[in-house]
Amino acid sequence: MKSDATAQNLRFLVIEGQNDLRRAIVGMLKGLGAGTVLNATTDEEAREVLARQPVDFVLCDWKAPDINGIQLLRFVRESSILQSIAFLLMSRKGQMEQDDVAEANENEADGLLVKPLNQQEIEAKIKEITKRRTEMMEPNISLARAAAFTDIGAFDEAEVELDNAQKKKPEASRVWVKSGELYEEMGKEEKAKASYKEATKVDDDCAKAYDSLSTLLEKEGKKEEAFELLQRASQISPRNRDRQFRISKVLLEKGSEDEARIALHKALANETSDAARSAAAAEFFLSIGRADMAEAEYAFALEADPENVHYFNRLGIAFRRQRKFKEAVENYRKALVVAKDDPVIYYNLALALAESGETQQSVGSLRRAMVLDPQFKEAEALLKKLTAGGK
Repeated sequence: MKSDATAQNLRFLVIEGQNDLRRAIVGMLKGLGAGTVLNATTDEEAREVLARQPVDFVLCDWKAPDINGIQLLRFVRESSILQSIAFLLMSRKGQMEQDDVAEANENEADGLLVKPLNQQEIEAKIKEITKRRTEMMEPNISLARAAAFTDIGAFDEAEVELDNAQKKKPEASRVWVKSGELYEEMGKEEKAKASYKEATKVDDDCAKAYDSLSTLLEKEGKKEEAFELLQRASQISPRNRDRQFRISKVLLEKGSEDEARIALHKALANETSDAARSAAAAEFFLSIGRADMAEAEYAFALEADPENVHYFNRLGIAFRRQRKFKEAVENYRKALVVAKDDPVIYYNLALALAESGETQQSVGSLRRAMVLDPQFKEAEALLKKLTAGGK
């Protein structure tokens, strides 16, 4: 096939774990005349390449044992240096559910490619993205200038640039969302709200705009309206972890514990196992002061992974926060069966024993912790306090 002029000046990174497929994609890109085609087989390799090599276009597998395309996409978009890279996700037909596509869109994926790939499809997608990005070049420059002016407190100049961006591309929801974010930084919340509302008019599925509007309304004390907008954002893009955490917290405040658990487990859908999902849920419950619900989740986690010492430790904290000292002591002793030489468990056991009034046993546990780790400062301090009679 004739080399494509669009691809000739672009630098590509292909992230694909299957060797044959990766080599085929690299070959197709070279066939299109790409001057530079780098490749990686894992997330770690990809980050290393991005750190040391300039890249214009990424083609990344959506999900594989050592590749998480969404996480890499988020990493790129959150980097001030890398955020302008075009990012394509690749998946087999039917592999990505609608919620996955919504998550990709919310994180500003430039497009999706369905395997098996062919050179014509790759060429068409590159041309489409290049054309779209060319059309957004001027408004993006104005947005970047507005951000720079905002950083130095030159708000009048920043607003001029935002106005330019909005006039150049009023049909782009990204322009309105970025405008809203910058208005918030300036402290101009009414203009921020107006920008976010405009984004929802341009794109009724703009989850970021609904989410940001929700946050502003919550600050104003309009909790019910804010929650409705938060739910709307969640309906559009259910995989957003922070959003589901916020929904869970509101539902718990309303007393809807079952609904809160459902929202929370949506947030944790990408955790690697049931045990990890329950443990992450437990950490959330601990963070908002619901040690009782954390206790239940850690119990589930330990059923699935009964030798995980970290889970034992955190379950003990959940018990202690509820003043269930006897249960905490029993829990730490079970943990010592799994990890008999772990000084942290002995220290946590000592805390539970001290809190339950068992001072002598607590001292013994602390001394054991100090034998295992002579530099354990917290254990040393508590031991001194207990042996001095708490003075």
